[in-house]
Amino acid sequence: MSVLARLLDVTRDTNGAFVGAESGPAEKRAYGGHLAAQAMAAACHTIDNGASPTSLHVQFLRGGDAGSPVHYDVERVYDGRTAASRRVLARQDKRLLTTATVSFSIAADGPEHAAHATTQHEPDQLPATGPIGPAPSLPLDEIDIRYEDDWSTSEFVRRLWWRITAPLGAQQWLQQCAAVYVTDIYGIDPVLQVHGHTMTDRSHRTATTDSSIWFHRPIDAGEWNLLESRSPAAARGRGLVALNLYDAQKVLTATLVQEGLAVLRA
Repeated sequence: MSVLARLLDVTRDTNGAFVGAESGPAEKRAYGGHLAAQAMAAACHTIDNGASPTSLHVQFLRGGDAGSPVHYDVERVYDGRTAASRRVLARQDKRLLTTATVSFSIAADGPEHAAHATTQHEPDQLPATGPIGPAPSLPLDEIDIRYEDDWSTSEFVRRLWWRITAPLGAQQWLQQCAAVYVTDIYGIDPVLQVHGHTMTDRSHRTATTDSSIWFHRPIDAGEWNLLESRSPAAARGRGLVALNLYDAQKVLTATLVQEGLAVLRA
């Protein structure tokens, strides 16, 4: 099993809850994308009718320790013929870290359309940059990351290409968990970039507080995926980032919105 596959999935404990493996060095802050991905994996393990995730909504309440496992309690909120809902509470040493709601549905016939990314660049034209700053919890030898920041218009746009280079497992939902994991890599940084700052200059305290993702089409984490992000608003020490996820053909596969702290350091 690859390192990333172990990080994304969860196992049942003797009480019927789920346990997710630790993600990095002890006493380092747990990576939010890891907590969100494991929460969704725990919910997926309780679905047995073939339904797949359609949305994930996470509130980050407390920071966790990257060096300790996390326990996930799953509440079966609703089970219907074609849809289901789960609520997942993540705890570490009885401290509540995150709450998550995951919706599921079985695919049905209906209208189909999708936006396309307009960038002319391809990932092979970009250097393998990795994330913008230190990432001690990420198995970077299993994630190929390439990004470029665009100021050619009146707004800041970050385009991040990524793909997973290690096997994840047979379950399709693990591909979606990988997308959840990767899409939080630089958190609230686009909010700071609009004002000439970055998470790496330590000018602001930053942390993701809320994250929502809607899945439109299947995701193949082993192929190139493009994540485009913009920050439409910031005020009161919080900022919003709107993100679109596209597949290798630049077809929209998921839509995301993240809110986070962006507080000037004293």
